[in-house]
Amino acid sequence: MTPVDLVILLLVALLSFGLAYLGASVGLVLGQLRLPVLVYWLGSPVVGAGTSLGISTIAALVGAVRHGRSGRVSVRLILTIGAPSAAAAFATARFAAALDPILVKMAIGVALLVTSGFMLRRASASSDDEDDEVDLDADPPKNRMPIEVGVGAVLGGVAGLVGLLMGTLRLPIMLRLGAGPARAVGTNLAIGCVTGLFAGVATVMEGNIDWVAFGVVTPTTMLGAYLGASATGRMEKRTLRTLIAIVLVVIGLWMVSEGLRN
Repeated sequence: MTPVDLVILLLVALLSFGLAYLGASVGLVLGQLRLPVLVYWLGSPVVGAGTSLGISTIAALVGAVRHGRSGRVSVRLILTIGAPSAAAAFATARFAAALDPILVKMAIGVALLVTSGFMLRRASASSDDEDDEVDLDADPPKNRMPIEVGVGAVLGGVAGLVGLLMGTLRLPIMLRLGAGPARAVGTNLAIGCVTGLFAGVATVMEGNIDWVAFGVVTPTTMLGAYLGASATGRMEKRTLRTLIAIVLVVIGLWMVSEGLRN
């Protein structure tokens, strides 16, 4: 590794610290912004996605533990959404390397665009919809459990392919289920952690991870996630979501357009 490569990697680590801090406070890891940087720096969509997924998983674990200690994690949703998500992520991550790298890059771009749309929608929505919290560990209506399992499986499958934990899509769904913001934030990180752990195992088995990048970026990301989880409820979320969504639109369009040109 050249000195220039090391400087770039350290800058990525600093960026990842800031993203983890901001993200953990609102139930996300924000790997969407780290992912394209690693894809281009490592020169491989598959290895970039696998490395970013591993980093995001560790950050989600740190944030989830912090939220769990404060009682902001729903065990029931971890079982109904998290378990199928983890299984699907393990399955798709094992086949990611067999896909055309251009298709993987385009899939990442599309995922960024979709998640940005959800973030913009939540940023523009009234916060009044997020005020009422219910007991998420109570027995749900019978017709809701298949929906939760389906959501977990679909988002987990996409996560294993593109290297994102898909928390940006999962979080508004849990809010629709009646979770208050703080509970949804903690549960979302916990499910992201479970999903990432299983996808990460598959990624390591297939050799699709850069251990140097992982070793440099992960520690700063862990620190940012812990501090950010401690700041939940003390940050303006609407502005943050809007700014991040705008950046994701730009990056997503860029990656999709590159894939189309190739």
